[in-house]
Amino acid sequence: MSRATVLASAFLLFWGPLPYHAPSPAQGQADDAQVIFNNMKYLEPLVGNWNAVMRFHGRDGSTREETATFRISWALDNTYLKQEITRPRQSILVFITYNPVRAKYDSTYFYSRWALRVTETGEYDDKSKEFRTTAFIPLEDGTRDENVRTITKLAKTGEIEYLHYSRYNNESTEVMDLDIKMTPMH
Repeated sequence: MSRATVLASAFLLFWGPLPYHAPSPAQGQADDAQVIFNNMKYLEPLVGNWNAVMRFHGRDGSTREETATFRISWALDNTYLKQEITRPRQSILVFITYNPVRAKYDSTYFYSRWALRVTETGEYDDKSKEFRTTAFIPLEDGTRDENVRTITKLAKTGEIEYLHYSRYNNESTEVMDLDIKMTPMH
């Protein structure tokens, strides 16, 4: 008998089998592809190649503008949306999917030249045609925690509007720190 078999048998003898916790009836299954596909269809207006004007709002009231491109496509059998964002000094890769277990969207951001990875959770409001997310980012600037919230407006044909709000843990109110207007590339 192998050592692993002996250890597993001893574990079961002394502690018994680990309890099985079946998901509750309201909880979805992570591999429920149809639920994922049904919810990802709401974000289909994002798919395409976009020119973007990004306006950064400083906490001192200043604004700075830059242009970017967004290439948004389906990935992994339409389970994810993949966003490739190219800015003058940074590239960003974002993956968005719908998580049936939590009944929420998950967005994960990866940045060039920065080891920080951000994961947001979100919902889609079909009435307003808005995709809304929130995230908590510990020590975002190296010293302060940050709470963020976004609204992506998908109601207008041929235009996407993205609003990003932020509040650091030493601030009492949130501020809009970024707005983006995206139009199709021609």
